[in-house]
Amino acid sequence: MKHRFSLLILLLILAAATPAAAQNLHLKLGGGLASRYGSDKAVGAYKIGMGYEVEFDQHWTLTPQLLFYGKGWQDPERAVPVINDDGTPMLDDNGQQAYSTMSRSTAACYVELPLMLSYYIRVGEARYIVLSAGPYAALGVNGKIKTRGDGSRIGSEKLFYSSPTFGHEGLRRFDAGIQSFAGYQFGSGLILGMEADWGLVKTRRNGKRNLSGLISLSYKF
Repeated sequence: MKHRFSLLILLLILAAATPAAAQNLHLKLGGGLASRYGSDKAVGAYKIGMGYEVEFDQHWTLTPQLLFYGKGWQDPERAVPVINDDGTPMLDDNGQQAYSTMSRSTAACYVELPLMLSYYIRVGEARYIVLSAGPYAALGVNGKIKTRGDGSRIGSEKLFYSSPTFGHEGLRRFDAGIQSFAGYQFGSGLILGMEADWGLVKTRRNGKRNLSGLISLSYKF
């Protein structure tokens, strides 16, 4: 994966140095939902950043971007045996092992570097349908894992506790995948669209992959 990340950085540098008909700076923000492949529940997602678009002709462009991207997921609820503070099992009214329902949500924030190849379809004066796709690489910078109802913990942590996202139980900082986008550019240079990140790297060795979808706004200078 380190070799792929290095290759993406090289492509970003080459894109910025390539002579072309025109170049445009993009400011971008978006909001939507994120989760992982499988049974995890979705949580809120957002992104903010900028891109530098290099035009090759009237249709094709290449845009390296630098984004701050908030992703995450919520694990399926599961039953956890409750223990007393002295470490002995807690029993219910029938003398059986008591259980609590544990829920856990993860917020994972990344610095993300997509490299998007776009095709513009003219539909009017300075108006276009925009179709884009390309690879991305990302590095996790912060986030929290919040856990509620974990009866196996001691004291107040039975109700709630939190821990850093990255470095917890082997959660990986590096992420990479494919980003896709479809949108409409207005005459003012504003682009409204829908996009998705399709993760290709597992969040931990035997884990799942990131998945997110956003509605985004971009302004082209």
